[in-house]
Amino acid sequence: MDDDMRDYLKTELQATDEELDKLEKLIQLQQSKVNSTQANLSQPSVIFDDFLYQGDLGHAIDEKLLSELKIQHIINLCDCSLETAIVERFDVTWIDNFDDSLQSQIREHLNRTNDLLDKYNKNKEKVLVHCQAGISRSSSIILAYLMKYNHKSLEEAYEYLLERRPIVAPNYGFLIQLIRYEKELENQKT
Repeated sequence: MDDDMRDYLKTELQATDEELDKLEKLIQLQQSKVNSTQANLSQPSVIFDDFLYQGDLGHAIDEKLLSELKIQHIINLCDCSLETAIVERFDVTWIDNFDDSLQSQIREHLNRTNDLLDKYNKNKEKVLVHCQAGISRSSSIILAYLMKYNHKSLEEAYEYLLERRPIVAPNYGFLIQLIRYEKELENQKT
């Protein structure tokens, strides 16, 4: 991360030096995994216990693929809604007005998405979490879930997710918010 980006994050997101240092570690972790792993992206990535899948818009509109994987729920984080046939056949939760930008607020969605994912897991129901490319927004939602329900630090959750989907790369604004969310979760435990 260059100095201009550090300054921007400090100014616009009020990121602390501690948060920026943690962000640097996460970026290094992501870069080390991308360079060492090949990903098969023709299908969504299985993230957790054969219930949680992560993919892109192409996966979410492929009715045949969704049926083959026995997906029951879709959490859509794209800028566009899904076709009527998909919405009628699958339980779709669309979180719209959620841009992949440094200023976009992810925190306001985490309680809702965590509750949904926890419910699907407990009911042994399969869910696809997707955004446009399956890289930033969907990764951020899944990282929050892994931290909350698997009691992993952000770094452990990120490494776990990268092993399953090597193209994972939440934008820096989302990562700063996830660093803060990790602190919230730690404070709740004490």
